[in-house]
Amino acid sequence: MYKTKYIMIAAFAGLVLSGCKKDYLNINTNPNQATESAITPDLTITAQMTSTAGRNASSWDVMARWMGYWSAAGSYSRSTVEMSYNITTDFGAGIWEGTYYTVGQYKAIEKKSKDLGWTFYEGIAKVLGAYEMINLVDIYNNIPNSKAFDLVGNIRPTYDKSEDVYKALFAQLDAGLALIKAADINKNTNILKRDIMFAGDKVKWAKFVNTIKLKMLLHTVNTSTFSPAAEIAKINSEGSGYLGNGLSANVQPVYTADKPNPFYNAHMFNAINGNENDNYNRANNFTLSMLNTLADPRVSYFYRAPKAGGALRGTDYGADPLTANSSDNTSGVGAGVGKSFSMPMWVMTSVEAAFYVAEATTRGWISGDAKTAYTLAVRESFNWLGVPNANTVADNYLLKTDAKIAWPATGTLDNKIAVIAWQKYIALNGIGILETWNDVRRLKVVAPALSIAPERGTNQIPVRLLYPTSEYSYNAANVKAEGTISQFTSKVFWHK
Repeated sequence: MYKTKYIMIAAFAGLVLSGCKKDYLNINTNPNQATESAITPDLTITAQMTSTAGRNASSWDVMARWMGYWSAAGSYSRSTVEMSYNITTDFGAGIWEGTYYTVGQYKAIEKKSKDLGWTFYEGIAKVLGAYEMINLVDIYNNIPNSKAFDLVGNIRPTYDKSEDVYKALFAQLDAGLALIKAADINKNTNILKRDIMFAGDKVKWAKFVNTIKLKMLLHTVNTSTFSPAAEIAKINSEGSGYLGNGLSANVQPVYTADKPNPFYNAHMFNAINGNENDNYNRANNFTLSMLNTLADPRVSYFYRAPKAGGALRGTDYGADPLTANSSDNTSGVGAGVGKSFSMPMWVMTSVEAAFYVAEATTRGWISGDAKTAYTLAVRESFNWLGVPNANTVADNYLLKTDAKIAWPATGTLDNKIAVIAWQKYIALNGIGILETWNDVRRLKVVAPALSIAPERGTNQIPVRLLYPTSEYSYNAANVKAEGTISQFTSKVFWHK
């Protein structure tokens, strides 16, 4: 898994050092050097929360291009591997390795918190560790989970079936929430400051957990993994509800000009000198043209005007480099998404959450009027982007008769899910990219324009990523037991 060779070396060194009991080894102990006993959860949790949120800053950029949100500026040569979809085991390896590293840190925080009786920290670590692993299942299908974090007993972990991982993570979310709700704030040192997501607010944590579980239920709607009615009943019994209505799961470690919000830093401007940081990602003509056709007011919030001036302008994904499509002549990511260097960084936006509620209400899982839930979700998008008079503008937009906008009051369930899918696709432009890929696979409503790169041939957008090279190098027997994996045909378990 994540650089197993080096972990084995480190583990051996640790065993050697811990086996030495000679007092003379401690003569020159540095009082300023961090030791295991001194590294408490309040000193480590914020860094991992920031890492989890930071994955939404740039880890999904390639998916944004595959999904038709962004394209490549004509100032750059074509990325033939990416644009042909002929990805390799090296492609996107940082997602796997980075996620496992962060979850490993959460596991260490869990253990230390349990030893100290800091159950709020323990619960947070369980919840965010589960959230990260859900994303890995959605990207890779079967993954190491039950044996993945025992470096002494299982340095080369076996793979768990993805459906079993989902079930285990659902239980882990429940366990994490139970710890948070029962926690004594006064026995969790500095929790109000170190919890940079909800500042120790138990109800908000419950809403977040409930929303993650709703996401999982919707992902598995075409399977028998969970009983939606039974699980929704448990959520209703818990009673806190869901994110949405202005409430996102954000982290805010106090971003500054020299330590800016990672999305802003990746895709907007250098907060100190004002230079553009992202000259590569530009508006994709698929989404830009659709938004213009719909006269969607959000288009100028998703994209910004070209530096050379003029109207918003995009490119076709996979096109040859052309001066007309250069970085200066095409539109970058808009200020509605990357608002400022000091903005909080999202783990899950209120927009994404509102669309989960809309779909679940439409399916009859949540009580209430489906059209109202849909309207609230669209309004949430306008509000999140900062559109003036957002609710009024959104309501006027919803009066349009286009099938991608108008609520089909007398339509079938499929008709209603389709309009939700289109509006969710639009709303998650830049802010919920992985979830968009999930929906494209799961709902089969939105079909983003394919790359026009000649190397693509007849290839379609991948349905998953390939296991990274590091697994084939250091965990070969277990990853090879998964058989031959194709990015075109080896679907994740819920993709029917």
